[in-house]
Amino acid sequence: MKLLKEQTIADSFVDLSMYNEVEMFPDRFESSDVILSRDGHVMYVVFDNMYNIGVICTSLGRSFNCTDELLEWPQSSLKNKKSSFEGIAYNPRSETYFVVQEAIPTDNKKIFQANVFEISINRKDSVPVRIIESCLINHDFDTQNKGFEGLEFVLHQKSKKSYLLALCEANQCNHKSTTDNNGRVVVLEKTKSTSKSTCVWQPVGTFDLPSSVHFDDYSAISIYHQPSYKLPTHVAVTSQENSQVWIGTIEEINKAPFFQFSSLNKDTVYNLPRTTEMASECQIKYCNIEGVTWRGKNQLILVSDKAKTDQDIHCIEKDQSLHYLGLPKHLTD
Repeated sequence: MKLLKEQTIADSFVDLSMYNEVEMFPDRFESSDVILSRDGHVMYVVFDNMYNIGVICTSLGRSFNCTDELLEWPQSSLKNKKSSFEGIAYNPRSETYFVVQEAIPTDNKKIFQANVFEISINRKDSVPVRIIESCLINHDFDTQNKGFEGLEFVLHQKSKKSYLLALCEANQCNHKSTTDNNGRVVVLEKTKSTSKSTCVWQPVGTFDLPSSVHFDDYSAISIYHQPSYKLPTHVAVTSQENSQVWIGTIEEINKAPFFQFSSLNKDTVYNLPRTTEMASECQIKYCNIEGVTWRGKNQLILVSDKAKTDQDIHCIEKDQSLHYLGLPKHLTD
């Protein structure tokens, strides 16, 4: 994959100090997912260390006087709390967004479940982010930091139903798994709230990445959405540990789990750019990729989390940033 350009997340918000907001300015931007708006004007970025939603303008958006900003979460009590946000997806039917929390505590201390916020975003509103609903996912994890790492919204053309696709971070959706080729997606259907029960996202099935994809973890998923949201279409899945991206296709089927992945007729696991200081040794430098979104048919935009203290200097140089990468032109033709 070819690097086209990149920037740190902080570069988008550094001028907040001009408006006497320096005390509110976060010192870390642990970005965990990104989505490009359908008009191509902005990218929305979520962070796992805070509830703010980042708005970063594209070059197209800037031509329409777009400005970068951090949108505050409407619940002020959560202002300085860790969000555990790991994915964001767009619902074209209602023009709303879904944001998933990786895994949060339940009444049972040994069980954790992910939670999905459905929100509206209107930057012109006095309250730009509004919570429509908050619903747990009825899927248990036994650890808080190995839950769902990516989220997508998808329409099933035949049934006319909509689903969320939640990408598990661990192989087999189990952090104890010792395999490296069992990437898994959980298909979720919403059960609406009633006078007697709260809303919940119910798993209706799971489907796997091709077994030829050998990843140690899975950090993000993005579907290339055609204007009509028809399938089949292309899909990208990233691995943070391997610093790689798999490009394949997703299509619908008539019975549960209603969707499946398939490989393209090529080797479609791509390394993110490596260091080239030593000809005999190429090292990983994109060590913390957490989010991905399509930008046209042959480009991806990725976001990276904060580097760990024990990681190499190359990793630190690329953390908390946006990365624009080009795919081979023949790939998605």
